[in-house]
Amino acid sequence: MIADPNAKNKGYLSQLAIFLSSTGGGFIISLLLSLIIWLAMEGTSFPHKTSDMLQAKYYNVNMVLQAVSTLFIFFVPTYIYALICYHRPSQFLGFNLNFTYKQVLLVVLILLITLPLAGALGELNRVLPIPKNLALRFKSWEDARQAEEMALININTLPRYILSMFIIAFLPAVFEETFFRAGLQNLLIRWFKGPWIAIIVTSIIFSLVHISYYGFLVRFALGVILGLIFYYSRSIWLSILFHFLFNGIQVTALYVTSNSNALAHKEIEANFPVWLVLPALVFVYYIFDRFRKLSAPQLASTVYENPEDDLYGWTKNQPN
Repeated sequence: MIADPNAKNKGYLSQLAIFLSSTGGGFIISLLLSLIIWLAMEGTSFPHKTSDMLQAKYYNVNMVLQAVSTLFIFFVPTYIYALICYHRPSQFLGFNLNFTYKQVLLVVLILLITLPLAGALGELNRVLPIPKNLALRFKSWEDARQAEEMALININTLPRYILSMFIIAFLPAVFEETFFRAGLQNLLIRWFKGPWIAIIVTSIIFSLVHISYYGFLVRFALGVILGLIFYYSRSIWLSILFHFLFNGIQVTALYVTSNSNALAHKEIEANFPVWLVLPALVFVYYIFDRFRKLSAPQLASTVYENPEDDLYGWTKNQPN
């Protein structure tokens, strides 16, 4: 293992074990806290059926559970891992403001082009042939997921819209990006001495965690885009910004259409034809090339106190 001035001399296999153990512990804590919160707010134990928890009368407690569970499943374990394995955990996780307004503008532009790309990939995912028994099973999973989302994201008033922007759009962006990009991808890039395998593996896991076959390609593509934003900039805030805006557009669409049936559920990516995949990919590649070139000159001098500490080639060996 190459010596990293910020690392506490732990091998990458040990780091992965610490990361997974922290995640498992965070999951257990989130379950216990969820039970305590439900008892405190509702005065009874969890309903026997999961579907009963989605009733409108449980809206407030479900929003609290959403925030608490994602905090302890994603954010807290990742920070504990970074604290154990690195002298400066915030630096390792990329919590810095070393980016420019030009990078922010390019992230927004990448987002605008990603919307039709996501739509086309979502449609492609739907038309891919699969065995009938699997299609029925995936459809039942999708219906259950959509029912849960619609119960949680019941946006019919302005206060609920503001709350949803915070609980559904902002917090998941912060917590998930910390876990997947700043934590897991960051570890794998150092382990594999390169970005592509790490970004692809992380993106696959990111998509699988959402338990949606028909959204797999969309979330995989989003994972790759988010991973490249973080890799090129080394600031997790830019990935968080992209993730938040993507979530926020969908929350806003639900709020705008809350008094109509224009959108049956959160599927903003279902409205674009498959043929848009290739041109959208071309545009995304071109803008990312601009983003990479804009980010490279300042990266070593801003992320590392000494440019010689750039042991993993963040600026020398970025993807072309």
